[in-house]
Amino acid sequence: MPNKEGGYGGYQPKEKRSRQVKAPGSGGVRRVTPGSQPVQQVRQPGTRPSAEPRNVYRAPYAPPSADAADGWQSPPQPPRTAQQPAADPSRQAMRAAARRARQARRMRRRLTLIGTGLCILIASGVITAFLPADSNETDDLIQDGDTTQLTNSVVAPLPYQGNSGSSAETVDWGDVGPTRQTENYTYTAAPETPSAVPEFGKVDLSWFDDAAFLGDSLTVGYTEYSIDVGDALVCAYEGASPNDIVNRTTMTSDVRGEEIPLDVLAQAQPKKLYVLLGANSLAYSTTNDEGFLNYYGRMLDDLIAALPDTTIYVQSVLPVQAEAQADMPGLSPDRVSTINASLSAMAAEKGCLYLALNEALVDENGYLRSDYAQPDGLHLSGTGYSAWVDYLCTHVPYDKDNPYQVGSTCYLSDEWKELISDLS
Repeated sequence: MPNKEGGYGGYQPKEKRSRQVKAPGSGGVRRVTPGSQPVQQVRQPGTRPSAEPRNVYRAPYAPPSADAADGWQSPPQPPRTAQQPAADPSRQAMRAAARRARQARRMRRRLTLIGTGLCILIASGVITAFLPADSNETDDLIQDGDTTQLTNSVVAPLPYQGNSGSSAETVDWGDVGPTRQTENYTYTAAPETPSAVPEFGKVDLSWFDDAAFLGDSLTVGYTEYSIDVGDALVCAYEGASPNDIVNRTTMTSDVRGEEIPLDVLAQAQPKKLYVLLGANSLAYSTTNDEGFLNYYGRMLDDLIAALPDTTIYVQSVLPVQAEAQADMPGLSPDRVSTINASLSAMAAEKGCLYLALNEALVDENGYLRSDYAQPDGLHLSGTGYSAWVDYLCTHVPYDKDNPYQVGSTCYLSDEWKELISDLS
């Protein structure tokens, strides 16, 4: 306010004691206070220094008229605005953490959806790979209950009926399965009565747990070489022939001592019986075919009567090695082939199953393979017995309940067995 003399002196308002003004063209700020005070120029970063000397003394604060007279004017002042409060660092950190949490949740949801989709696709692919291609058609057949249409279907092991008018129709060959199982599990019926049990997959050794073996010194090798045939009963006797079984001759077993073979078998009642006899009857004579076949037929009749629930497998007579034919002329390839043809027909007539064992153990000329034979040319080596057992494991009548090895062409899972049982 002006004093009594009209001038400005003495008490000054508080707000006018000190103020900051921007020097024109300098980019700096100077503070003007009453009295003669040095003004320190302050330069902002990024601006060029003013040409004005650093220490400049100006007159004390004067009213606008004095400033104008001095040749200097105050720059226009920007409008005053409310000062924004400084941001709280802790709040900014909380907001940043919340943003990161939301982004993490969104990412987890995306990953979960993607993972679920991939799992569904993989599961669908696996199921599709194991399902048969024509599963829809099979389901329709099952729902309709018409199993007669399943000849070439996924669940179609059909009972073998034999040829019309054939004397072999009485032979029960079991259910006919595939000689080779396809990826669609297709089964086909045999076109005619086979002369020997064909190859149907491969069973494991538990197949022989309820089986028995009846034979001569060739079969004795099962115990001598400790050949693994499960828990099979081995009735093997050196020098045995079909007439010894018919005449109920007391024979000597390496395992149990003296016994009558037919009595031992009748007491055991095996589910399967493998018979191999003939070498002792045929080896040294070439003119006794009729007598041998007569005793063989009577032996089968006695076995069938004593073992009514047993499946009897007639195994083909084996020839000798080429070097041994001179000592055992009765076991030449030609004669053995003739005898085996008669045994095959006899087995079919009496309801037994015939096994063409020669297929696995003879060479291209019909002789016993040298790598399967002992030095005497008649008995088998350990390798020969392995080939023999392998042949028996791969030549069994097809049955869905057989203990097929995993990977066998006839192997069925429990689910498929149950499905087939529902249709039978």
